[in-house]
Amino acid sequence: MPFYFQILILAAGCFHSFSAGIVLAYPSVLNAAILSPDATDIKATTGQASWIASAHGFSGLLGFFIFSPLFQVIGRKPVNISFEIFMIVGWILLYFSKSITMMIIAKSIQGLAMGGVFVYAITISEFTHRKRRGVFLTITKCSLACGSLLCHALAIICDFRQIALISLIPNGITLSLVLFCPESPAFYAIKGHFEDCKKSFFWLHSDSQENKAELKHLISAQMERRKSKLQQKKTPILYKLLKKLLRRDFGIPFLIATLCTVAVDASGRYFLLGYVTQIMTELVGDKDIAGYCSMVADCLLIVALFISSIVIRSFKRRTVLLGLGAISASLMFIVGLSVVVRTTLLLNTKWITPLLILLHSFTTHIGLIPAAFTVTTEIFPLNHKGMGSLTTGITFTLFYAVTMKITPLMIEKIGIGGTYLIFGLCVTICLVFLYFILPETKNKTLQEIEDGIKRVVRNEADLELILSNDPDKSIKVVF
Repeated sequence: MPFYFQILILAAGCFHSFSAGIVLAYPSVLNAAILSPDATDIKATTGQASWIASAHGFSGLLGFFIFSPLFQVIGRKPVNISFEIFMIVGWILLYFSKSITMMIIAKSIQGLAMGGVFVYAITISEFTHRKRRGVFLTITKCSLACGSLLCHALAIICDFRQIALISLIPNGITLSLVLFCPESPAFYAIKGHFEDCKKSFFWLHSDSQENKAELKHLISAQMERRKSKLQQKKTPILYKLLKKLLRRDFGIPFLIATLCTVAVDASGRYFLLGYVTQIMTELVGDKDIAGYCSMVADCLLIVALFISSIVIRSFKRRTVLLGLGAISASLMFIVGLSVVVRTTLLLNTKWITPLLILLHSFTTHIGLIPAAFTVTTEIFPLNHKGMGSLTTGITFTLFYAVTMKITPLMIEKIGIGGTYLIFGLCVTICLVFLYFILPETKNKTLQEIEDGIKRVVRNEADLELILSNDPDKSIKVVF
């Protein structure tokens, strides 16, 4: 029975990711409408269209500043509910929008919920068994790809307003599921509500001996943290913040998460979803064919992510991220060089580059993207997840917004080949640094990963001693 409860939060994460996939692919639909002289009542310049596409990312900065601390203070559940409300409001405004300004406002409101993908991923990683964690997180990525496919497919028969109206459905379902789910046991542990933590944990995992040992590990670590916090002298908030940022157990995970985030963004995860139709149109010279190419890309992406669920479960995270990441970077250089060769030699081989782009996207979604995403959600210690989500979110939203803003300009100035060469170099640099600092996280509990980063070794005697010396005598947990 607990397995089905884990499926419940997975379903919530999947429907949210499904909606996020529609959001990410929506610029390809919206741009085709507002840049066309006769397709819609709203007209826009290329610059205005790029601002609409990137507004989602820039407002995401504000969203991370608000919700990253909040989900450590009020819990995962209230924050996830807030994300769905912002998404629903954004879709309603897009449906009724009559101007460019209203569209920017609508996308900005949805941008406030941009951290939802991260918070849902963290929630899923806290709710699920360590052996299912990687597969479950990969399934959410498949849902995102399905949302993108639906958006591109609906563009054939619906206008952008109708797509916005249809997009209310997955957010409504997610909201219903989240209302039924309990709060995360990890959040209860942070707050010292250990009895609630125990109830929530056993609701999700059952009370087997293995699960009892994992719960004991989680609670003892938080008791130790609370005891250390009580013994610390009162210090200025700014000093405490700087001290936290300079700690090894925050600095190393932050660097890893940042490198993973930049590598994913630069690999084409988001700019290809948003501008695949524009890229394919430039390469093949036919807008209708380009539309079908975008759907083929989405289908390949879904297949790749299903394959990646097997890959993530079968191989170590380091092997998948670094090995397939290197192949992905190599394919980006090959895409860039193929454009240069075709242009220089005036070859009539217009399908080689599109096929290479599809191959690159397929390969990237098998290895680099799901592995990087999984590592990012696993790597931060429990008491740093709020600050980790904030700092990583800032990196993500900045790079996402800038990428969505400059990609059309880069294509216009240096071409698709030059764009892929520059982004390929970014991915390569990230992988080189990750090679030296990335630990293995496969089949480890979140507490074991945290202890590894802190270089802490705990045995059974240590756990019993910590539990017996509870600084808060009102807290009693019976295992």
